[in-house]
Amino acid sequence: MNFYPLDDIASICEGYLKRFTVIGQDMLLVHSGGQTRLIPNRCPHDGSPLNRARLTDGCIQCPKHKITFRLDNGAALGGEAVADIPPLAHYELVEENGQVGILIKQ
Repeated sequence: MNFYPLDDIASICEGYLKRFTVIGQDMLLVHSGGQTRLIPNRCPHDGSPLNRARLTDGCIQCPKHKITFRLDNGAALGGEAVADIPPLAHYELVEENGQVGILIKQ
């Protein structure tokens, strides 16, 4: 497995949202509510891009339909209205030499 760096840990603060292409996948590195996550740049509701999403209190809100997802478990908030929406996926991050990134099989 090889380390694929995304950004310096020191650059990541509350409200951080940056787009990356990782192995051909459109991804977002986000930080809110003390949580840093690497997530797909698409809403699980309808595939809309999230790179213009709003981050608050450990959640990300899709700009298209305003559906809010928790970063800790990916669940859509809002009760029965969003019960059928799949959770937001995330990928495990690792820290190495002052950088945050992911491990990639090659």
